[in-house]
Amino acid sequence: MYQGFILAACLLWFAPPVAAADCTATRPSTVDIMDEGLLTPSVPIERRRRLSDRLLCSALAGNAASQELAGTLYYQGQSRKGNVLTRDMSRARHMLTAAANRGRRHAMHRLAELELSDGHLYEAALWTRVEYVMHGLPLPPLAQLNRTIEARVSRDSRLEADVLLKVAAIHEAMEAPTP
Repeated sequence: MYQGFILAACLLWFAPPVAAADCTATRPSTVDIMDEGLLTPSVPIERRRRLSDRLLCSALAGNAASQELAGTLYYQGQSRKGNVLTRDMSRARHMLTAAANRGRRHAMHRLAELELSDGHLYEAALWTRVEYVMHGLPLPPLAQLNRTIEARVSRDSRLEADVLLKVAAIHEAMEAPTP
């Protein structure tokens, strides 16, 4: 309970103000936000900003798909065509962690990538191994990151125990009712 409160407080601290009453963990859906032009450069920038606010609102309400997308967009910043969110590693880490902790595969992968780029090898190895345990072999375009991390971090009992604990916690979170 206390960890959930801390996560909510952190997410509120890092997100722009949005009318929370308009969002739930299921509405608006991430797909709807994307379909309305979130990353479409031909859509006016003010419209894309409003859509990014809706995405963040949905993420803060507990939508794991929105958390994953928001984290990815913060990670990529405006180098991604159409993205109005600026690159922010702290916000990316918070959003991706929230999504990964709910079982989102691409969030786990992005988080491993982010941790590796920040020199946090243990955390990068943790997330690649959790991804493998939960989802199997990485998809071919993602396999290189896993090979890079495996070459730099040796398996040990502490890491394997942490992987099993993280997987158990994720399975528990996935079975819990959506907030």
